[in-house]
Amino acid sequence: MNNQITHNQVARRLEENDIPYGVLELQNGASVIVSQRGGRVLGPFLAKDGESILWLNGIFADAAAFNTFLNSAAGLDAGNWNLGGDRFWMAPEIQYNVKDRSRFWESYTLPEQVDPGQYALEQVNEHAWRLSQNLTLATYNVASGNKDLHLERLVRRVEDPLRHLNSYAQLTQGVTFAGLEQVVSLSEKEPDGIMSEAWNLVQLNPGGTLLIPASPCVEYTDYYDPVGDELQSIHSNHVRLKLTGANQYKVGYKAAHVFGRIGYLNRLSDGRCYLLVRSFFSNPSAAYAEEPAHLPGGRGHSVHIYNDSGQFGGFGELECNAQTIGGATGRSSSTDQMVLWLYVGDEDKLKEITRHLLGIDV
Repeated sequence: MNNQITHNQVARRLEENDIPYGVLELQNGASVIVSQRGGRVLGPFLAKDGESILWLNGIFADAAAFNTFLNSAAGLDAGNWNLGGDRFWMAPEIQYNVKDRSRFWESYTLPEQVDPGQYALEQVNEHAWRLSQNLTLATYNVASGNKDLHLERLVRRVEDPLRHLNSYAQLTQGVTFAGLEQVVSLSEKEPDGIMSEAWNLVQLNPGGTLLIPASPCVEYTDYYDPVGDELQSIHSNHVRLKLTGANQYKVGYKAAHVFGRIGYLNRLSDGRCYLLVRSFFSNPSAAYAEEPAHLPGGRGHSVHIYNDSGQFGGFGELECNAQTIGGATGRSSSTDQMVLWLYVGDEDKLKEITRHLLGIDV
């Protein structure tokens, strides 16, 4: 469900509750809000009174509801993590969030150190903001003991990846572009046998189609009940997934078979089409230590897609993991870029841009 939350509504709710935030101006009048609470990147918004492209919780529309949300108990079921937008949690989930893999949902505990966390927020320059925090996390299932980590994120504007093409002017005529990236650095305080990954989750408004360029022999893993052919289709060079916000599934895709770009085609409430493209480094040599609860040792997924049943608000989720540190990886730190490109315009133009950036005919 698209809650049609605007930039101005988000800013008012944060100000009313004394939550520090920054505004990052993007191209063509677009912007995002960087919230210290939860380390969220909220938006993008095409205008200050325009709706968010990413899913945002409807509580932003109501001052009392937002205040109640902030003061509710922590935890997955309570939902006070569920602001929407773009966030980072820590992976493996089975290691940091689940106490008993045989009772996944019943034992799921979202650490407060992760969300809402204790982020520091500072403006680096006109086009960049920095979020940073230290975390001490208990581990379960695949490790034991506590893990001390430092997470730092630089949120900044990036340019249109199409701009150097000879056909750029024609290709983008009538199309609005905005782009940003997060440079995420994760480090461990002491080397040990515990592996960790920065885990990026982008909450998407339902109703569109995810396009994942992939090998024709792409392997995927169902984390819950099977996704079903009515929602997922495998093609010769990509996977398509429908995000409905009404059918719960989670699917992981092996890093060896995906190439680090994922697109999402959908429409705004006014009928305009938009294309979101996530670009990141999918590295098959990385450990990618996340495991489904029912498949011990089932590792190697750099991309996960979650579709909500409506339980948490009815969104889809695009999840990408950064490089693994700790344990057998031999590295104590990593730095990754999670890039997001947005195009808004005529459907045929966006289909052509999809062909250029994803190699997929829609």
